[in-house]
Amino acid sequence: MSLDAVRNEIREIDEKIIDLIAERQNLAAEVARIKREMGLPLRDEAQRMAVIDRVFTRAAESRIDPIAVRRIFEILVEMSEERQRECSGDGNLP
Repeated sequence: MSLDAVRNEIREIDEKIIDLIAERQNLAAEVARIKREMGLPLRDEAQRMAVIDRVFTRAAESRIDPIAVRRIFEILVEMSEERQRECSGDGNLP
């Protein structure tokens, strides 16, 4: 396989990752709606830690750097929390 072909495959994967992040953000908006209806706080530290622990373990099992993956998912969770704040009209997490 040529270098250009490999780079094109990487580009396609990057586009899929962006699409998945957008889908995750849309689901975060739905989470905000459900939390609002149920009277739940936006920030759920137990859920945040469950996500981070789950992806850390999955990364280690997949033999990729779990610390790097944890950092990526910390950003994704922060993005989700921000989307939830936006959707709830709240500028701050409780």
